[in-house]
Amino acid sequence: MTLVKLLEGNAKKMPEKAAVIFRDEVINYQQLNARANRLANALLLMGLKKGDCVGLMMPRVPELVIGFLGVCKSGGIAVPLNFELSSEDNRTVIERVSPHCLIVDSSFVELAKKSLPDGADVRIIVVGDKVDGCLLWDDVLSAGKQDNPGVDISDDDVAYLNYTSGSTGESKGAMATHSNIYRNTLAAIETLGLVADDVHLCMFAPFAHPHEIIARPLLLGGTMVLLDKIYPKTLAEAITRHKVTCMMGLAPLYDNLLSVAEHGPYDLSSLRIPESGGMYTHPSLIERFRQQVGVPIIAVWGSTETTGVALANRPGEDIYDGSVGRPCNFYDVRLVDDNGREVETGDVGEMIFRGPGVVRGYYENSQVDGECFRNGWYFSGDLARKDKHGNFYFVARKTEMMKVAGLKVYPLEIEQVCAEHPGIKEAVVVAAKDTLRGEVPRAVIVAKDGVELNKKEIMSFWRKRLAHYKVPRIVEIRDSLPKNGSGGKIDKKVLRLELL
Repeated sequence: MTLVKLLEGNAKKMPEKAAVIFRDEVINYQQLNARANRLANALLLMGLKKGDCVGLMMPRVPELVIGFLGVCKSGGIAVPLNFELSSEDNRTVIERVSPHCLIVDSSFVELAKKSLPDGADVRIIVVGDKVDGCLLWDDVLSAGKQDNPGVDISDDDVAYLNYTSGSTGESKGAMATHSNIYRNTLAAIETLGLVADDVHLCMFAPFAHPHEIIARPLLLGGTMVLLDKIYPKTLAEAITRHKVTCMMGLAPLYDNLLSVAEHGPYDLSSLRIPESGGMYTHPSLIERFRQQVGVPIIAVWGSTETTGVALANRPGEDIYDGSVGRPCNFYDVRLVDDNGREVETGDVGEMIFRGPGVVRGYYENSQVDGECFRNGWYFSGDLARKDKHGNFYFVARKTEMMKVAGLKVYPLEIEQVCAEHPGIKEAVVVAAKDTLRGEVPRAVIVAKDGVELNKKEIMSFWRKRLAHYKVPRIVEIRDSLPKNGSGGKIDKKVLRLELL
């Protein structure tokens, strides 16, 4: 099943149903299909051939959804570009994919132009204000017919390249096919019990997993609510106004959302599936959310290479402290040691995955393919353990594990202890070189508002809860920590560079 067939089917079966809500604009499925068709037909008139790449540099706005689906309908491959990165980083991606054209929000045009390789003849379609030398989005759509273009799109065609730097910093474009997206989305729907009437608050970064903004409501015939800015009050207003039932966020987002809802005229009771992925969600936050909203936060795990969520807790079932749940349908997950042998229950191993939701590799990067995709399995580089009930617990990135005097130390364990301290708002632990022990834990922490932290008191707190070799030897207190564009997740790569 392709995204194209899903969209065209919804336009035929439920033409008047709201597909996209953005601010005061509502786009129904018939309109969404027509606009995607106009873009697809216009791209074909511009000479786009099947398999050509089209870069997308846009925030969470309806044109992102139309652009993604329009490129798919034309037979092209969408390539989301990260507007939070430098022009040099984006140029690396653009050089690799040689895009037919770029679709860019007017606020990012200068970045897009600087990202083009010298001498590159790449047309830029601008969404928003007119820019000299660029095509205007409205003019492009006007040139295309609103009939279905009829390009032959198969399940195994690549829908888009999801570029991720991963833990190494090397840019890799995971090739997500229509089939990968469909199977991953179907797995999430079945695991989480999503239904056609669900209203999805879509908050994924538009350059990271953008299909997850679109795919679930598209498969269900549901409604997606877009927010270009993520602020706690904006979230609470959107949930209250549109009766949002499903959302994905990080733990700090839910914490802030509850704080706003406690002191404002907001109603979060429509939420039934609040997912949390990307970082540890403390049991106290899960319980606080349950008490205020009526449902617990549901921890999940996913990756670019698994095309999204592959492990998840189940609504209505017990959520074990720190667990990211069990494998979703269509995913086979194992834990293996450095020799590829499966580890015993309770032991730490690298998570490896296989199944129809796992991408087949990286775009024109056979060397990295051989490192990450072996014998039909994707080697994630994520360390985890599994309990007797089949629940998985994320431990660390393989590259984050440190050896302190030969003993294994995982940063997450220390960070979880930091989260129990009443005065610590955020904490991240990284390895620091040490002449005696080889490596030692280094903690960088942020105090809660109005709290003055004392390093000696914090060290005493750690010593009561951690083995002596796990206690951070270096402590740094900061006003804030660097975040990435995925909803407030701490950017450890940036932090490591700062600490060099």
